[in-house]
Amino acid sequence: MKRRSFLQGAAAGGAIGVLDWLGFFRSFGVPGTSKSLGIARAVAQTMEPKFLVMWFQEGGWDSYSMFSPLDTPQHATLSIPAGTLNPTPAWSNQFYRPKNFGVDAAHFAVPRTQGNINYGFLAADGLPLFNDMAVVSSHVGNTFHSGGRWDYQYGKYPSYAALTAVRGPTERSLMQAFAETYGANYPMANVSWHRWLSDGELEEANYPEGTGFYEKLGPAYAHTVYGRTPAEMRNRLSQLGNVTAGARTARIRTFVDDLHRNFIAEHNGESVAAFSSAVDIYKQLTSGTGVIVNPGTLFTDPTLRAEFGVTASDEATNSTSVNGNPARSKDSPNVNVQALMAYELMTKGLSLGFWIENRQIRGYDTHQDRSGIMNNDGQQDQLTRLRRDLWDPLKAFATKLKNTQFGTTGKSYWDLTTVVLASEMGRTIQGDVATILASNDPDATKYTKIMEQDCCQHWKVNSVAFLGGTVQGNRQWGRVGTSSLEGIPLLPNGTMDPAYNPTTGVLTGTKDATSVVPNAGHVYATALALAGINPTGKGKNKEPALAFIKK
Repeated sequence: MKRRSFLQGAAAGGAIGVLDWLGFFRSFGVPGTSKSLGIARAVAQTMEPKFLVMWFQEGGWDSYSMFSPLDTPQHATLSIPAGTLNPTPAWSNQFYRPKNFGVDAAHFAVPRTQGNINYGFLAADGLPLFNDMAVVSSHVGNTFHSGGRWDYQYGKYPSYAALTAVRGPTERSLMQAFAETYGANYPMANVSWHRWLSDGELEEANYPEGTGFYEKLGPAYAHTVYGRTPAEMRNRLSQLGNVTAGARTARIRTFVDDLHRNFIAEHNGESVAAFSSAVDIYKQLTSGTGVIVNPGTLFTDPTLRAEFGVTASDEATNSTSVNGNPARSKDSPNVNVQALMAYELMTKGLSLGFWIENRQIRGYDTHQDRSGIMNNDGQQDQLTRLRRDLWDPLKAFATKLKNTQFGTTGKSYWDLTTVVLASEMGRTIQGDVATILASNDPDATKYTKIMEQDCCQHWKVNSVAFLGGTVQGNRQWGRVGTSSLEGIPLLPNGTMDPAYNPTTGVLTGTKDATSVVPNAGHVYATALALAGINPTGKGKNKEPALAFIKK
């Protein structure tokens, strides 16, 4: 299936976007009378914009120290004689938390509560945002890196095609579905710093164009635009004046032939908004004043850079080899630069959907065997990384949006924005040795295998959080059981299934048929619902929205 097939199948009935209009204007001029232009502006002004930001930690955060907090012993510091097969506590019952867990104030062991939110030490830097935040502690991730990232992009649906299959014309990533609804009047609606295959887990030869994560589903204006670095984005924007008419000129001509009716027809609202926006841009282009803003000045303001803590080194990219695959890069700057770019692209009217992701490839993929953990007195600590990749830039981003009014609406950009915090998986904090001990191996071999066991593996126990103008803040749903170590299922109204002990998580009765541990599909649907979009039929995700998150 070629790119043209996707466009013809998915975009034929879609709204006309800004770039389509600009191409038409360049060839034929701006149609309509002053009266029809006035109608276009009036219609455009009635459409309230929305913004969506997915803030993603690639590699898997330690959810047991984040929003699925557990109070456990730290057994990584035990002194156990070499060769011991049956220590106290038993190997399978030992917990290995990050180094310094419970030792200093920054690594507090006992979960704390602020307002209605119970949290671990990795979330402490986010305290100023808790009043804006809805946390889902009962959440399940995918223990396959690329599969997890794919799930948060596309949602969950039964028997979905393998990642290597060609994406169908009705499939949509979360950001494509969002931009398809709201993005017609934005030059670059969907900007992403997620780079498919950059983590090095999958072989490039198995993923030709159109498979895996496919950036060109839906109408052209909803396609994924890779944000890359500030310099590359400035170059791309400087070329905006060179647009040419696209393949949908015939549809535009039909629209123009009955311009007045289309301007007052509600179902053409997105196209009219795009038309109005394009007229303003076109006037600037033809008057020599540049494209909306001078691209050369974007992302360079020293005050703004200071507010986001941006240094020159933050704008660089990096390259990493994983599993022996060729070294790859996300072509992305540090997260604080991505946040600054998103803020300017949003407030300058250029973009409205953003996928922000940590620059480091597998930076949170902190595998460690038991021997390494005990020699290190604990697992690797993600505190500094989360402070750098999540909390510091997110707090700066939220502050700027709250203090920036959208036009003359009296609303801030924050009021119109939804932010989702997620990672594809959590990490384990122990390892079961029952199979090793039951084997016929010599004791020395058993001990070696115990020491080599990965006790910080990919793990399904996860958490997710939502923020923004439509989010019911200072709320938390679900928890992880202290004995089960798993998320307790939630009923459709957000309460925990009473068949499970609310503290230990142990099933003590009959599970309610309607209770589930939410997954990436619920996140997909909830993000759209918070942005005012009915998620039914948007892409192929079959999970419902978590209705209790919305105000």
